[in-house]
Amino acid sequence: MIKLSVAGLNILLDNKYAFTEKLSADYVGEFESADFCVESTEDKIKAEAAQSAEEYPDGYLESIVLYREIAEKLPFYSAFVFHGAVIAVDGKAYAVTARSGVGKTTHLRLWQEVFGDKVHVLNGDKPIIRIIEGEPYACGTPWRGKERYGVNEMLPLCGIGFLERAEENSAERIEVGEALMKFMTQIYVPKERSAATIALGTADRVLNAVPLIRIRANMKPDAAITAYKAFVNN
Repeated sequence: MIKLSVAGLNILLDNKYAFTEKLSADYVGEFESADFCVESTEDKIKAEAAQSAEEYPDGYLESIVLYREIAEKLPFYSAFVFHGAVIAVDGKAYAVTARSGVGKTTHLRLWQEVFGDKVHVLNGDKPIIRIIEGEPYACGTPWRGKERYGVNEMLPLCGIGFLERAEENSAERIEVGEALMKFMTQIYVPKERSAATIALGTADRVLNAVPLIRIRANMKPDAAITAYKAFVNN
């Protein structure tokens, strides 16, 4: 059993394998009562293995099962799992998402190359976004991609960028209607209907609370500068 403190929530993980304990070592908390508990089962692990294109150890598969179980419950706490990266600058968080293969990780590295210690990656793959007291926050999680970019941190979410490939760098603010489908395809929508409805409503609130930026990038250092200026100026 693991006591996990993430996104301001206390969660009990009823695990069977040591992999998840190692994965979540930076997020282990001490608390008397949990907000909720999730567990894995052999049947769920086998089902996850059957859906995977590659063969993975049971411990890794269990960690995926457990995070999905967490994602199913997050909407009841005004939160959802987001597939994207979060860059932290001057105490503020900026989320960047893109279709697979566009170069999200490359873009993160450009930020690090250009800005050095001024920036860090809060989470490189699957952060949680949560509304707390009416304001959206980006939250680090143990699930942070194969590069393991990320830290245990919560920061105000101050912008969302939609990354596209282009020959020339540019960035411009877009309206919610244009961003809606791009964003909704990058969040985890629970299977249970009431949870799904709440998740979509929370996502809509987030979209209406922060600047939305289309980033066209050629994956050269100037792309990071263009994106940074767009976020900060908006």
